Parts: sequence; C-alpha cells; structure tokens
Amino acid sequence: MSHPHTSTPGVTLSLQRRLALLEWAKRVNGWIIEDDYDGEYRYSGTPLAPLAALDEQQRVIYIGTFGKLAFPALRLGYLVLPPALAESFARRQALEMRHSEVGTQAVMAEFIAAGHFQRHVRRMRQAARSRRDALLAAWPAAIPGCSPLPTVEAGLHLSIKVESLARERELIAAARAAGIEMNPLSDYWLPGSETAEDARAGLVLGFAAVPEAQIVEAVQTLRRAWKL
Repeated sequence: MSHPHTSTPGVTLSLQRRLALLEWAKRVNGWIIEDDYDGEYRYSGTPLAPLAALDEQQRVIYIGTFGKLAFPALRLGYLVLPPALAESFARRQALEMRHSEVGTQAVMAEFIAAGHFQRHVRRMRQAARSRRDALLAAWPAAIPGCSPLPTVEAGLHLSIKVESLARERELIAAARAAGIEMNPLSDYWLPGSETAEDARAGLVLGFAAVPEAQIVEAVQTLRRAWKL
C-alpha cells in the first residue's frame, strides 16, 4: 500500500481501514509493504501517521524515498524493517550491492541534521499545493461522461472516473492529439481483475511537476480538444 493515500486512485484510507489491514497481517502472519513515496505532500488536516507507526506486531515493511522531495536522479531511498527481518535483508543487500554510494547518503544526512530538510519539505509542499489549486480552479465544471473532480487532500496526482472505456479512449486520444500528456486509469488495473471493464475507466492527471501557468494553459487546450 502507499501512504497517505492509495495509488493510483488517490483515496485516503480511514484509520479504521488501516487498523483492519494491520489486523489482517496479524491474523495470517503476513507482511505489509508500505510505500511512502509522497507522504510529505498532504495539503489539509493533520498529517497521517504511517501504518508502520501504528504497527504493534512488527508486520510492516516501510519504504521511503527522497526522490519526490529533491529530484528523481538522486536515487536515494530507505527501508525501515521489523527487527526480525533486518539481518536477512542486510545479508541480501550485501550480495546485491556490495558497494553502496555513500557520498550522497552523507550529504543528505548532513542536510537533515542541519535542519534544511524540513524547510525544504515545507517549500515543496507549498509549491505542490499551489499547482493543485491551479488545476482545481481551471478544470471544467462538467465534462460529459466524467465524474466531478475529486477532493485532493494529498499526493502528486489525481484520478477522475469515466463512464466507460470507450469514453476514456476518446478523451485520452483527443488530449494526446492536442499535445497533453494524460494516462488512462484502466492501464493501472491488474490482468484478470474481476472488476467490470467499464468500471476501470478513468483519467490520471499529474500536477506537481507543472508550473501553474502551464497548468492553466493545458486545461484551456483540453477544453478546445474536448469541445467544451
């Protein structure tokens, strides 16, 4: 699972559902992999604690990355493991990667220790919030065959449900023909899913990497492409 919202739909799991997930792991003696790749990007309310922080049974493997906060080429991530797994993971890591690049790790450690990281997080969160707001303000009030724009409380993208795969393909094709990058939600479903095909349809929009003015321009282009 991803924290603080599910990827790709972007839905935030309630505390009750997260506790139920932990109870499932305890009951079946299973493991939960929590991928907190953009947990710092929460725009309203109190930040949600990671599932790992609620885990009293040590069943959560917590994964994080600095790539979404700094830049993707940084290639620096981390694992927080239950004690029972630490030794086996360390042995495996020694086989897979004998010489980790330590220079970048040392620089990031100093960046955090000096207090720069938290200030940087606040700047990045504000930038993403501003771009989210630009998209929400510019988006058409109604698009035939599409659900309304969802509330975006966290994350770097949003998804919009579409009434059918045929309508999804029509909207995606028109957007791409106009030079707008947009992904179909149906591409994210696993093969063999029992969910009806039309129920998988939707649009996935990323906003965090696009300046506000370009977001407004892109939405205007979509209005013309979709004849709104």
